[in-house]
Amino acid sequence: MLAKAQTKDGRKTTWLDLNPKVTSTNELYGVVLLATREWKDGLMSKTMRTLANMADNDPKWIVLDGDLDANWIESMNSVMDDNKLLTLASNERIPLKPHMRLIFEIRDLRFATPATVSRAGILYISDNAGYQWRAYVKSWLAKLKTSEQNLAELPLLFEKYVPDTLFHCQKAFKHIIP
Repeated sequence: MLAKAQTKDGRKTTWLDLNPKVTSTNELYGVVLLATREWKDGLMSKTMRTLANMADNDPKWIVLDGDLDANWIESMNSVMDDNKLLTLASNERIPLKPHMRLIFEIRDLRFATPATVSRAGILYISDNAGYQWRAYVKSWLAKLKTSEQNLAELPLLFEKYVPDTLFHCQKAFKHIIP
């Protein structure tokens, strides 16, 4: 939706959706064929090269839609660090240009390494059922040093007052930052 909105706003946004879990690492990044010593491009290497070689500077996004896996995400660390280069087994280096972005659409960070997490901006989007604030409350209560009675009563108070308060804030307040 954001790509379509940017396109309507005059910034033609090209985006490609890939699921890195449906292929092997060799099929994703490419491989040198042992029998012929020829390079065979992978899905990611071909996509990045194609977008990098486009003449315009319009926004280009590669949406990696699939769970993280140590096999494929570690090869992305050089793209996500200051170098912004995809280094292939053929010694080719494909740049991630300033107008290009990698967007990881994942369920959780269970298999993410600290190196991967430190190189990414993370945006958590909750559902309308209030999962996000309830997760904060649950985490806070787990660390809270208080009586068992308070630990039993506090969740009930949060459930009683927070949903209506958030609804009122959403409907009645003018937000300075959208």
